[in-house]
Formats: sequence, C-alpha cells, structure tokens
Amino acid sequence: MSAREMSPWVRPLALLAEVLLIGVLVCVAALPVLTALPAAAAGAVLLRELVDDGRTPTVRRFVVLLGQAVRDPVAVAVPVVVLAVGVLDVLALLGGLPGASVLGPVIGLALAGVVLVLLRTAARWNPGDRWAVLLAEPSRDWVGYAYLVVALVVAALVIGQAPAFVVVVPGLLVFAAVAVERR
Repeated sequence: MSAREMSPWVRPLALLAEVLLIGVLVCVAALPVLTALPAAAAGAVLLRELVDDGRTPTVRRFVVLLGQAVRDPVAVAVPVVVLAVGVLDVLALLGGLPGASVLGPVIGLALAGVVLVLLRTAARWNPGDRWAVLLAEPSRDWVGYAYLVVALVVAALVIGQAPAFVVVVPGLLVFAAVAVERR
C-alpha cells in the first residue's frame, strides 16, 4: 500500500513509525562514535526520500547510504576530533584548570555549536558530496540554528525524563535538522 492509498488518519502514524525506525538506525550506527556524522547523513537522506518520494526507509538502503557517507575520511575524522577535544576539555576542567567556572560553560557552548553545525551539515549531505566542502560552507541561517537549539533542549529534556527514548532521539534530531534545512 503506497502513502497515497493510506487513509488520512493512518499516514501520520506511518510517518511516525518510519521516523522512529530512522532514529533507531541512526542511533545504532552512531554508537561507535566514528560513524556518528555519516549515520546522521544517511538518516537525513532517508527522511528526504520519505518526504519527497514516499519511499519507505529500509535497513538495506540505510546501510548503503552509510557506506557512501563513511567513504570520505573527513566524515570519520570530524567526530573523533570533536570527541577528543571534548574529553580533553572536560578532563582539564575536572583537573582544576584555573578559571574552570568561566571556561566550563564557554567550552560547553562551543561544543554545542559544533554539534549544531555538524547536524546541519549532515542534513545537507547527498551521496557523492565531499564532507570537507560541506563543512567549509556552514549554513549562515541563524534562525535555523535557534530552531535546532530548541530541538536539542527538548531532546535533552525528553531523555532526562525518559532515558529509554535515547534510542529514537538521534532520528528526531536528524528530522529536526532536515526540517530546518527544508523550511
């Protein structure tokens, strides 16, 4: 049954189920951290195909897209660098770095900003795109970043209240990033 043949009240439920599936796929694929950026990009492509063509997301298609996204070494290097910088900064702050009370929030905001840029970049990725080119030209749409900040805060609140949702939240963040890019 295609999306056009579904009754009006079933289609939103099917969309929700498909977004949740994408969320689980992105979460599982991002677990090694090395593949976080390619996983988000593959999820974004699946979401765009779902919305544009009514193409039902499948695990096979996700794996193909993930493989294409991870071929570029930049896609693997960026999450590693962000994680390493974050861990080193946290260790320095916990180790008694002078000015930690001021630097802690600044570093946290900077890392959150990097995550926002990476989310928006992943939402723009298409098979065949070079990650270095996409990252060199980040979006300058500040309103879109504000929307994603709200999405991140809501995601954090949801996970704080119901930790089991950590499995689908990555897909919801990718969904938000794709929506911001499409508005």
